[in-house]
Amino acid sequence: MALFSEPCFAAMMDVAFEGLMVHDGRKIVRANTRLAELFGFASPSEMIGMEHKVLLTADGYRTTEARVAGGIDGAYRTECRRLDGSVFAVEVHARECSYEGKRARMVAFSPAADGGLDRIAEQARALDSTVRALAETIEQRDSFTAGHQDRVYRVAVQIAQRLGVDARTLDTVRMAANVHDIGKIAIPAEILMKPGALSDGEFELVKGHVRAGYRILESIDFHGPVARAVLEHHERVDGSGYPHGIGDPIAEARILMVADVYDALTSARPYRAGLDAEKALQMMEDGEAGALDREVLRHLAGTVLSEDVRA
Repeated sequence: MALFSEPCFAAMMDVAFEGLMVHDGRKIVRANTRLAELFGFASPSEMIGMEHKVLLTADGYRTTEARVAGGIDGAYRTECRRLDGSVFAVEVHARECSYEGKRARMVAFSPAADGGLDRIAEQARALDSTVRALAETIEQRDSFTAGHQDRVYRVAVQIAQRLGVDARTLDTVRMAANVHDIGKIAIPAEILMKPGALSDGEFELVKGHVRAGYRILESIDFHGPVARAVLEHHERVDGSGYPHGIGDPIAEARILMVADVYDALTSARPYRAGLDAEKALQMMEDGEAGALDREVLRHLAGTVLSEDVRA
């Protein structure tokens, strides 16, 4: 195990051409400017305390974990994800070290030597493009859904990061949040754009969007249960939701449902004003007690009260 003093770490970070980070097995404890630039952050300080695995795609995380589990140091090639969601290939050099007297791992990142994406990253990029195209399809029909899907995406991803989910789950949340209302393409436009409250019959039609979304997405080769997350994002943990009234929706759907309810409450509609963050959170705590995942709700509060995610 390599031993480095604090001055040595600082000097290495300052002069390195590669993106460098040190993590304690879970969270980033040191990062240099080049790493922040590589991943699209404004400064290294923004990365301190982050789960290091959020920098990797699901496949990249599996590759890295397999090497760590096998005690394999040295160089390898994998795929990472920037802050804006774009995927890129990197050469990684990693080894165990001791930082501030504790076992840690120092990792150096540099763009892949060929300057392009490898086959896996190309597939991920194509999949991202497919998701964006699907999202834009529904945006053309429903101006509210356009802004809604973007806001739900931002809140859901931040909740997932605060929960410390693995890379595969985070990828699924990203994808599903972007298209969670894609099934509304099957709903008549006059119902989607209706300025007043829906009748019972109209609401039943709208509820069908989760099944329609599932049918659209189920044939796409996602690396996680994106279609199922879309199908279940209106379920509730007490079994009171739809379409099946189940009480055990998957983790990705639990995150989406909380972000979705929050945005519905805080967004203005023609027939009502939106609530502020604190009132919406209180309503969710009171009115949805037992229906929403309590742990996800707790991280929603931490997300929306710490910064303006709607900006």
